[in-house]
Amino acid sequence: MAVFLHTRVRVSDLDGSIDWYCDHLGFKVLSRSDKSPAGNQIVHLELPGNAHTLELTYSPDFELQVQEDLMHFAI
Repeated sequence: MAVFLHTRVRVSDLDGSIDWYCDHLGFKVLSRSDKSPAGNQIVHLELPGNAHTLELTYSPDFELQVQEDLMHFAI
């Protein structure tokens, strides 16, 4: 049987994203990695009562591109 473990989302503002998911949707921080030498960080969020986690990934040198034809994003 396949198991769906987590969804990864790249973010340009890690702390702002954590605040938004926690304050507006009720997520809790499950784990947070230390910064790598390159400044990369990963934060895992959980929704109480749900085994699936949300992984927020921040890379300071990553250029975030917005896809204009993106129809929706659902959680």
